[in-house]
Amino acid sequence: MRMLWHTPWRFLLILWTLTPIYFRYLAFWLRWKWFGKPPTPEKWSKAHRKSARKFYRLAVRMRGGLIKVGQIISTRVDIMPKEWCEELAGLQDRVDPTPWKAIRRRLTHELGKPPEEVFAEIATAATAAASFGQVHRAKTKDGRDVALKIQYEDVRMKLSCDLFVLRGAVPLFNIFVPKVPLRNIYDEVKNALETELDYRKEAEHTRIIGANMKNVPHVVVPEVLAEYTTEHVICTTWFEGWKITDKDRLAAEGFPVLDVMQKMIRAYANMFFVDGVFQSDPHPGNLLCRRGADGTAELCILDFGQVKILPRGFQQKLILASVAFMGRDVDNFSKAVVGLGVLSERDIAIARPILQEFFEEMFEMTPQELKQLDVELVRKKIEDVLKRIEGVHIPQDLVLYGRAFSLLAGVCAALDPEVNGIIVAKPMIMEALMRPEVMMAMAAPA
Repeated sequence: MRMLWHTPWRFLLILWTLTPIYFRYLAFWLRWKWFGKPPTPEKWSKAHRKSARKFYRLAVRMRGGLIKVGQIISTRVDIMPKEWCEELAGLQDRVDPTPWKAIRRRLTHELGKPPEEVFAEIATAATAAASFGQVHRAKTKDGRDVALKIQYEDVRMKLSCDLFVLRGAVPLFNIFVPKVPLRNIYDEVKNALETELDYRKEAEHTRIIGANMKNVPHVVVPEVLAEYTTEHVICTTWFEGWKITDKDRLAAEGFPVLDVMQKMIRAYANMFFVDGVFQSDPHPGNLLCRRGADGTAELCILDFGQVKILPRGFQQKLILASVAFMGRDVDNFSKAVVGLGVLSERDIAIARPILQEFFEEMFEMTPQELKQLDVELVRKKIEDVLKRIEGVHIPQDLVLYGRAFSLLAGVCAALDPEVNGIIVAKPMIMEALMRPEVMMAMAAPA
């Protein structure tokens, strides 16, 4: 009954927030179209920031899919005003855990027995909680330490409500940006969120990346225990470690920060360029460290709810674009971004001089200037380039790649703000790009 009552309340609260945002933009748009009085940039900026803050507060209050939607919106620098991207970038997928009584009921339904009968031990306090589910530690009857990720009972109902309202809002808001296909973006968001709710799919992704990471030294992925995994519960081996950004613990263990950073970057360079399958949410809570068997730092990657499997043709083009960028080859980089669907052939003639200018600015920096360059500044430069080129469309595959790269840069900055992540990453990216299997994939027909 509580869930049935909660859904209309959630629906009304979302409408209550989105309606004034819509009419604020509508008033600006009508004044512009009917009376020829476009708002000043200052008024647009103020409206964008005020609207984004209202959505931020709504997402934090309602949780569920709205936090995920806000996180995705914050990455779409190609279509969203910078005020929206800036305000929503702070959304964190961390919430207060659900009481054990509800979690126990969910586990009993999924496993067919009360959890006390299935496991030798199970902790009633959650070790982590997010929008869609929470994690509890347990021990199997044969003595294995495991992590149980349990999906909340009402999460699908909440997400259906959120998506229903957003689907209705898409055509209304699309009149303000007629060149941007918001429905396509909505469909991508809907598919990503619904996929994240299927823990069997997450288990499959965990196995795939786990197998791929066996070729990367000092990097591990938890193993899935199929007998305790369902559509709404995933069970993996427990990794006893600490957050990668816990510098005090790294120092106490004698682990050089640069070594830990390099292991993380090497793992993701292999995901991006060798495997074409990557976990797109590398925040510190999903990256843990411990002492490995050889006494050095060992990295564990967790949580594969947000995984992207790049189509082979798209991955080839991404590799070509990366090689061209690293080689400062504007012509081939331009061809690659056309192949990726970012620009059309018609737009590339306009874009090429702007890209040339960007390359010259980036690559003619002195070593000292490059060392001081931070990824946030690079991101802003890229945003400026996008704004100067008409007809830019960033495919969702590329958005997730950019989001993962940005989060990795944030981890590097948290580990050591004096070390430039771009300089650290370059040799490992080149190492991955030069792997024989990557070179063969580039040569093969898409």
